[in-house]
Amino acid sequence: MSKKNIVITHGYSDSNKGDLAITQATVDGLKEFYPNARITLLSTFREKDSHFWHHNRKMKTNDIKIIQGILPTPYIGGETSIMVNAIAAIRLCKDYFQLLISKYGIIGKIFGGRQYKAYSLLKSADLVIVKGGQFIFNDKEDLRGNLFLWRTLQPISVAYKLGKQIVVLGQSIGSFASRKSEKYAMKYIALCNQVVVREELSLKLLNKYRLKNITLVPDCAFFIEKKDVHIDLSITKEKEILGVTVVNWTFPENKNPKNAKEKYIHNLVLSIEIAFKKFNLFPVFVPQVTVKHHGKSDLDLIYLVQKKLNIKGVNSLVLKDDFNANEMVGVYAKCKMLIGTRLHSCILAANAGTPIIAIRYQGFKTQGVMKMLGFENFVHDINHLKSKELTKNIEAILINDTEIRLQLKRKVKQFREELNEMFRNLG
Repeated sequence: MSKKNIVITHGYSDSNKGDLAITQATVDGLKEFYPNARITLLSTFREKDSHFWHHNRKMKTNDIKIIQGILPTPYIGGETSIMVNAIAAIRLCKDYFQLLISKYGIIGKIFGGRQYKAYSLLKSADLVIVKGGQFIFNDKEDLRGNLFLWRTLQPISVAYKLGKQIVVLGQSIGSFASRKSEKYAMKYIALCNQVVVREELSLKLLNKYRLKNITLVPDCAFFIEKKDVHIDLSITKEKEILGVTVVNWTFPENKNPKNAKEKYIHNLVLSIEIAFKKFNLFPVFVPQVTVKHHGKSDLDLIYLVQKKLNIKGVNSLVLKDDFNANEMVGVYAKCKMLIGTRLHSCILAANAGTPIIAIRYQGFKTQGVMKMLGFENFVHDINHLKSKELTKNIEAILINDTEIRLQLKRKVKQFREELNEMFRNLG
């Protein structure tokens, strides 16, 4: 099938370097095998948002079209309040109404607004790509969690009703707050022509529902290659670098979120202190996600951890540069190892051949990807993080550094071959 128009849904923010890596890799793969295709990225942000193009500052250099998606996030800005929530609810209802009338020709064109524009692009598409990450999930069975899941699944519903070829590409599916939500999501996923998941736990979940045309392929971000970057590392005084990424997590799985977060911070700080004082590793924090969620970002937690390290006499560095996906690989290449809570910091570090200690925080994705790499014993749960176990992994990496790097290079090479094959036979 000749693919002239390709629409990619669920474009997120370039301030989330993991999502940027997935989106960039998806576009790169499509362009390599369908060089004449017109590619449109549907953003989850609203074009009226003053930060719309900031969220797309890297992807807009790719000679693709970027517009607001059919049901973008109803929020503008990072803060929430009763008034902001009420406005968001009204905004979502308005968007949905405009989406419903968009299919009615001239009426939709007049009254459909930006929903009509997105709907029209889906209508003209030869292929609809529901690109990866992990956003087909809900962590709470409440109004907010269920609305998020419903809104996330609507591009699949619209594309299906338009008779389009739909490929879910590089996803982790789940987890879900209830069996009801799980079954609800499966009904939509069953509408797709092809579902490509990125780790075995998602594959197992979909096989439980006997869905067809399910394949397992490594995360698309393994497609991202290294670009060398210059970073002023004079503060490290030529010590080897311990890369660190954190997540400003809300701990929805934990009965005592505040206590769980304090334990995460405490054990992370203690592990970094031991790495600095015992193993002579200098901590460099890499802000993997700086987009704000309800007024907070990972940078807030990075600065808190840095402050606690300073009190303990541990110097550290926070990188401030706005890197693209390929440059992020170059950043991680400078590290002796990475303690990564953000999954795609681990993937991009693997692309650089840098050993990884991963901290899982949501769903299946982290342990699934690390198992595919062959390092499932280097995964820790954010809800039960222990400095003693982290330190054991640091020691193991220092002892087996050469062997680990060779294994990572072999695996990443294999993954890229699998991704090439997947893009070649897409749909």
